[in-house]
Amino acid sequence: MKRKIERKKASKIAAFAMVACTILSLMLSSLIHDPAILTDRKTGGAGGTIEWVDFDVPYHVLKAAMDTDIDTYDEKIHVDWIDILAYLGSRYGGNFDNYDRHHMDSFVSGVKSGKSVATLTKDMESFSYYREAYGAVLNGFLGEYQIKIPDKATGQSVWKKAYGLKAFSPIAEGFDYSHFDDFGQSRSYGYSRTHLGHDMITATGTPVTAIESGTVEAMGWNQYGGWRLGIRSYDKQRYYYYAHLRKDTPYAENLYIGASVTAGDVIGYTGQTGYSLKENTNNINTPHLHFGMQLIFNEDEKDSPDQIWIDLYAITRLLSSHRSTVVKDDNTGQYSREYPFIEENHYLKEMRASAEMSDADEIQLPIIMYHAILEDNKLSSKYIVSPDLLEKDLAYIRKKGYTPVFMKEVIAFAEGKGKLPERPIVITFDDGYYNNYYYVYPLLQKYNMKAVISVVGKMSDEFTGSGDRNLNYSHLTWDDILDMHLSGYWEIQNHSYDCHTYDARNGVSQVSNESDEDYRTFLTSDICRLQDKIAYVTGVSPTTFTYPFGAFNENTDTILKEIGFKATLSCTEGVSTIKKGDPGCLYKLKRHLRPPGSSPQEFFTFLN
Repeated sequence: MKRKIERKKASKIAAFAMVACTILSLMLSSLIHDPAILTDRKTGGAGGTIEWVDFDVPYHVLKAAMDTDIDTYDEKIHVDWIDILAYLGSRYGGNFDNYDRHHMDSFVSGVKSGKSVATLTKDMESFSYYREAYGAVLNGFLGEYQIKIPDKATGQSVWKKAYGLKAFSPIAEGFDYSHFDDFGQSRSYGYSRTHLGHDMITATGTPVTAIESGTVEAMGWNQYGGWRLGIRSYDKQRYYYYAHLRKDTPYAENLYIGASVTAGDVIGYTGQTGYSLKENTNNINTPHLHFGMQLIFNEDEKDSPDQIWIDLYAITRLLSSHRSTVVKDDNTGQYSREYPFIEENHYLKEMRASAEMSDADEIQLPIIMYHAILEDNKLSSKYIVSPDLLEKDLAYIRKKGYTPVFMKEVIAFAEGKGKLPERPIVITFDDGYYNNYYYVYPLLQKYNMKAVISVVGKMSDEFTGSGDRNLNYSHLTWDDILDMHLSGYWEIQNHSYDCHTYDARNGVSQVSNESDEDYRTFLTSDICRLQDKIAYVTGVSPTTFTYPFGAFNENTDTILKEIGFKATLSCTEGVSTIKKGDPGCLYKLKRHLRPPGSSPQEFFTFLN
């Protein structure tokens, strides 16, 4: 079996593929690149962006560099594995046939002794190229994470914090596979072209897991790849392609374009579909997973003939030590991960850090109130808005120069501890419907916006237990809520545990003949029940209470303040004035209910 395509010492054979609309409709062209030339094409350089990456780092070098990074993480000086690899790549001109462990050890010793990477590489003209190129391949692989696993002593599941390999093998733990290292070999179906992926031979129906956290960008049928998935890393540099998935049921449940996936999540199942214009056809002789990695330095490259694909043989071996444990649902036949896994999405923080902040001491704050988001026109209500209208609203908000913020940012401003953007706006969703997760979540990702969702605890308990996933009436499960919290797009707030009911109480208001003490006991018990649940699931206690039906009395806010809430959201129409250094202005904040039937231009007349 051929390990690699032949490569000349000073030249690289580059295969380019993929037509825009079909992801893997390959069109081959061959170009010759010299690493010395590519050093002038690094991002930010005079020559523009990187045009080719030949990632020939062997497994044993990857492993040694990774182990060094992990071993030094808690030391006074942490040695980054990509710095190590970039140093070696620059020293060898990308040809690791000349690798000598002494060279790695010498560089590591230099860093540990206090010398900067810049000092150690000052005479290496190509170091910046290799640092950017290898970083594009590996940036999402190592980092801090938390995983929830059983404690052997108590038997209870506990969250364990760790640093290390946070990318997963694409084949779940407990399922056999073998490598077929055929990157760069020829393919003839349709036309002569080059194979730009790595094949893993395994039985049909083997669970496929996400290598890295990211967003689903493509799914559906492709004549070359059959049923396929395309997932983009959150930093936008890596596009993962999974192909030849199972006939009839290729994907995990509830997967859709725009969905956010976490590293190690089950995303689909292996099969042998493809090589046919007819959808859902098995024309691949051997069941296997084809997966590839495309590097994207410029969005114009994404679907152009000048695509950059990486030989993943060594990376696949590296990831084999980190496989996601999955469990099967005997009723549905579907697999899911057994151990919850979370990592901080710092890319969103970086993206939002550039928003212009105001120095004003007083800000006008519009707050928009949504409820259900549904496409079904038969379910008409003033509380139901279509996904299409919501997207138009978000685009209009962006066009008008408004920046969505969380309530915690509004609270920090009122407490004199932070700033707000020039034009802040709060987008809220009441009740915690599952359709918010299904429709709203991908739109927030698309527009890089934040939203506040206020959940009803009893409803989430019920639907977590039932597993009912109906867009018309289901509410969020606690797994949904955790996912939303960790994504960075959502802020979870309290809408009562069981007071969103049409009865004599009318939300959390005080009923007739109820003493103040009894009312305090009732309200505290209900709301703290949900506070404790949200804190248990997400690790964060809500700071804002959203009044069910907008109902309250003169005692309500006093009790909520005693519980610890720093803001409350009403159903009173209008724009609120937020004053720096005046936390008292955060109670009974006004909102605008978004009804169906009017355009964004007609509804958002209150925006400047």
